[in-house]
Amino acid sequence: MKRLIALTWKEFLQLKRDKLTLRMIIMVPLMQTMIFGYAINYDVKHLPTIVLDESRSYESRELVAKMTATGYFDVKNYVSSMNEMQREIDAARAAVGLVIDHDFGKNRHRGRPSEAFLVVNASDTTTSSQAMSIMAGISQTLSIQTLARRGSWTYRQLPVDVRVRPWYNPDLKTSRFIIPGLIAIILTFTLIQFTAIAIVRERERGTLEQLQVTPATRLELILGKIAPYIVIGYFQFTLTILLMRFLFKIEIMGSVLQLYLVGFLFMAAVLGLGMLISTIAQTQMQATQMSMFFLLPFVFLSGYVFPVAGMPLFFQWISNVIPAKYFIEIIRGIVLRGASLTELWRPTALLALYTLLIITAAVMRFKKTTA
Repeated sequence: MKRLIALTWKEFLQLKRDKLTLRMIIMVPLMQTMIFGYAINYDVKHLPTIVLDESRSYESRELVAKMTATGYFDVKNYVSSMNEMQREIDAARAAVGLVIDHDFGKNRHRGRPSEAFLVVNASDTTTSSQAMSIMAGISQTLSIQTLARRGSWTYRQLPVDVRVRPWYNPDLKTSRFIIPGLIAIILTFTLIQFTAIAIVRERERGTLEQLQVTPATRLELILGKIAPYIVIGYFQFTLTILLMRFLFKIEIMGSVLQLYLVGFLFMAAVLGLGMLISTIAQTQMQATQMSMFFLLPFVFLSGYVFPVAGMPLFFQWISNVIPAKYFIEIIRGIVLRGASLTELWRPTALLALYTLLIITAAVMRFKKTTA
């Protein structure tokens, strides 16, 4: 135990001398939480819209009014031709164009189909998908209301009234989905890179040989390297949770204690992976490049941004060896749904297994000589 404490204290002293790293420990979670929390927003509103109204009737104005009332469309201009509309969209002055047929109003009075179509800039798939979905809803609502009036429907409710009750995120805020998972991404970005260069740095400075002739075991050397970064990880973990709670107003619905317990498992897994990289790389440059190789899969294949179920089967298999996948599933369950670890036993068990295997691999890779 004394040897382990001495090795841990040595790492703390080394970190104390590295002023840039100390600043990054604080700045990385602050910057990433602010950027990801405010900049990432799947709920795109106020799309610049232009209208080609060939009908110029009360019904066409009603359609435009219902579009703007949703908050998703901002009518910037009316145009007189399709060529003018195309120029506006090509120049990115508008993202959406609505074309209303000349007989739109007359056909509604006559009980005939009234036609209009929406032009969207589909180079941005997120924006175009939302625009088409919202417009389809407006069209269906108008159609149902028209049919109900013509069918002498006297009730205020429609014949089939399905009420939607969104649980856990009633306002459908993107930040409630993004911020809890961001904890895993912040810890991954910082801890893997910090530990990936740990042994390599000792080797380049010539101090690794001195550690190898000490009575310390391989396990003690690995744990001595990891322990200071566990403290750093918990600091960043706590800082992100405080920002989540007081800046973005996201309450933790479940147990904070369980959140911190499973956080330890994830930090140990990430640090173990960093140490494994450190035992393979020969230079600090190689360690940095190898750590970057692992960072992108942690972001894009963990379910943080894109659902794993929507990925090709090959990438779904790869996601099973990414610990961030299990941690994000657990942390979203605890923070948003108030689930317990007994209910989340499967991802918790898989994360614990991964942690055990990766630390064992790092210890086995570290060749300690007795000379």
